[in-house]
Amino acid sequence: MNQANEATFRSYLFFWSGQLVSLLGSSIAQFVIIWWVTLQTESAIYLSIASFVGFVPQIVLSPFAGVLADRWSRKKISGVTDFLQALATIVLILLFWLDAVSIWLILLLLAVRGAFQAFHTPTVSAITPTMVPQDKLSRMNGLNTLFTGAINLMGPVVAALLLAIWEIHQILWIDAFTFLLALVPLLLIVIPSVRKPLDRAAAEHKPSFSEEFAAGLGFIRNARGLMPLLITATMLNFSLTPLSTQLPYYIRVDHFGGPGDLAFVAAFFGAGSLLGGLTMSILKGFKRKMATGVLFVYVIFVGYTIIALTPTGMFWVMALGALVGSFAPPVFNVSLITILQTVVPLQMQGRVNSVLTALATAAMPVAMIISGPLAEYMGTSYLFLGCVVVGVATLTVSWFFTDMKHVEDMEASSSETPPSH
Repeated sequence: MNQANEATFRSYLFFWSGQLVSLLGSSIAQFVIIWWVTLQTESAIYLSIASFVGFVPQIVLSPFAGVLADRWSRKKISGVTDFLQALATIVLILLFWLDAVSIWLILLLLAVRGAFQAFHTPTVSAITPTMVPQDKLSRMNGLNTLFTGAINLMGPVVAALLLAIWEIHQILWIDAFTFLLALVPLLLIVIPSVRKPLDRAAAEHKPSFSEEFAAGLGFIRNARGLMPLLITATMLNFSLTPLSTQLPYYIRVDHFGGPGDLAFVAAFFGAGSLLGGLTMSILKGFKRKMATGVLFVYVIFVGYTIIALTPTGMFWVMALGALVGSFAPPVFNVSLITILQTVVPLQMQGRVNSVLTALATAAMPVAMIISGPLAEYMGTSYLFLGCVVVGVATLTVSWFFTDMKHVEDMEASSSETPPSH
């Protein structure tokens, strides 16, 4: 089996640069589409539906996509999905250009893009440990978070500026173009195969799709502390989802803001993520990754609380909460991703990561759908505060009364045999 080395690492950096360019285009497109939905409907419920239809395909399809990422050529999957996402964006551009767009067509295309993303995300995630040496994984994950934060900082600001001078269909060409740009490094590099060569007997008994899917589930079930962590992550994502779903409504309706105000707050979310990623890229990681990560999750809820209690129209207070809350996730995410990339066998990365992602985010569509009616019924601020209480209570109980704190002990095992209790 191919081992990651300096040559594969250089190729990975070329590939990664293309993915970052594509991410910038997607960030700009996402902002203008969601702002269009906000202006057209001024409804928290429609924002919930928009988030729901874009995310559900990723929940449903990603476990199967992860298995395919382990069975098929990861290079081909990544290239095809990039191309199809560009094609979906071009269809959306034509609808805006012809003035034939409607909220329901927007929702349909968001669902289509979500389906393509379900295949793209686990594939790219599985490529990383095959090309990045283990001693560089933690720092590379930190750098990825750093640059992702920078893009999340730039995207909304650029989009808000462009909305003042361009039509939406003109802005969306940036998204289509960056998707196609991401194909260039992908076509020029070699991505190592992680499939073991099969002898004749093994070829006759090649594991089926369902058997490989079950193997991924078995690894997750048998690893000490991983199931409690998964359940906790599911509840935390449930608690955090209303903030990302209803932020445009909160700014537009509760605080009488415009696209510049939304871009201002979104920029501070990006800045916090950038600072967190910078911290993790400078550091080589923490000795007690889970303990440090959990501590920073509490910081997320501090920022969440500040946003919920922001006085009307005081967007600088909201931005402060965004900065505090978004600094913490990179610390937790980089620590956890590094643990998983270290312990999960390379040929199982796709299915294990995709199953973990699907299960950890399974409750998010429910939160997306119910957050709209709840925001209109009880007020967005009270909804956010209720989510803070649920999230903090879940995290505290899980840390003190489950094996979640032992999940990093998996690092001692990197064989194909799942660690046991």
